[in-house]
Amino acid sequence: MNAHFTIALHILGFLAARKGAPLTSDILAKTYGTSPVVLRRVLSKLHSAGLVQTQRGAGGGSILARDPSQITLRQAYDAVKQGADILNRHPANCEGLMAPVLACYVNDLLAEAEQAMVATLDQITVAQMDIDVRTVLRQRGTCS
Repeated sequence: MNAHFTIALHILGFLAARKGAPLTSDILAKTYGTSPVVLRRVLSKLHSAGLVQTQRGAGGGSILARDPSQITLRQAYDAVKQGADILNRHPANCEGLMAPVLACYVNDLLAEAEQAMVATLDQITVAQMDIDVRTVLRQRGTCS
């Protein structure tokens, strides 16, 4: 998995906090610590998935395309993932008696871990993420 997923969550989290007020890609990139070009690539993927809307020009910026309670973190993951697997798999072309069996074991284990992660992402909405982040901000101001 590359950084696009974490950038996507960053974008969605900031846009949810703005409650419909547009935010520019330059500001989003600065708050994440990446270049506007990289951030715009992720924004484009989120736009293609119907998760954000972007208005160009003066006073423009991005907003959520629908209510944050209707967007799951799984949808964000699906919008930016680049391959079928999150975790790298053991190569299938291994040799010997033990290596192919070990490859199957490792690959099955990784597939189960991915399924668990995706199931968790499917249960969390952007609205819930916003609530959780605001709770941390009120309590201590930073993550542990």
